[in-house]
Amino acid sequence: MRGYQTKKDIIYETLKKEIYEGEYEFEEKLVISKIAKRFDSSESPVREAMNKLNSEDLIEFKPHVGAVVSTLSSEDIKDIFELRIELEGFATRLATNNLEEKDFEEIRHIVKESYSAIEKQDYDLFEKLNIDFHMKIYSKCQNKLLVKTIQDLWKNTNRYPSLFKKNDEHNKLSVKEHEEIYLALLEGDSVSAERNMLKHKARAGKEILRLTEQEFYKDLDSVSLSETQKITNI
Repeated sequence: MRGYQTKKDIIYETLKKEIYEGEYEFEEKLVISKIAKRFDSSESPVREAMNKLNSEDLIEFKPHVGAVVSTLSSEDIKDIFELRIELEGFATRLATNNLEEKDFEEIRHIVKESYSAIEKQDYDLFEKLNIDFHMKIYSKCQNKLLVKTIQDLWKNTNRYPSLFKKNDEHNKLSVKEHEEIYLALLEGDSVSAERNMLKHKARAGKEILRLTEQEFYKDLDSVSLSETQKITNI
């Protein structure tokens, strides 16, 4: 249960959550007076909250403009996916032998519902199912620090909610890759499960950079467990 929160804490946590969930455009201006009015607050707690957000690189202060939502550079995205590819593949391998029948049933259901969500064009549901699929697997790796690190990295790249939202071609391919990961897990094949996850995350990273017109990933078509660094062109 949360203890007492100051206005600054409430404003900071709310804005941080909204930024991570993509409710603001990159470079969108945050007007202190409007935020203060929204939270029925003076401007001082808003400034304090913004300073904290600035220290976490979520917003920046521009001369003659004020506070704006910071963008992720090509290097930021590349750095994040270098870690995500490694850690999510590793978590998948660790999870392989910890999954039980009820887990497989749940994962199978998520895959089925994902296809249905695409057909119904329910993109919010699809996004939720995508997160559920991955976190269900990672939660079984029996390493809480690893799961938390992955979740924190996801928050950053989830600041691009609209990139894939109505991209049925990408979404269908993503679910097909989920099926391949699921089948490898079902067979207890940790090597194939990890390899399939590596390919899946490498393609996602490449696609994000392509869609943001920041193509730094090249030659991601062939992936092997011993060549993870080649995936990210380091």
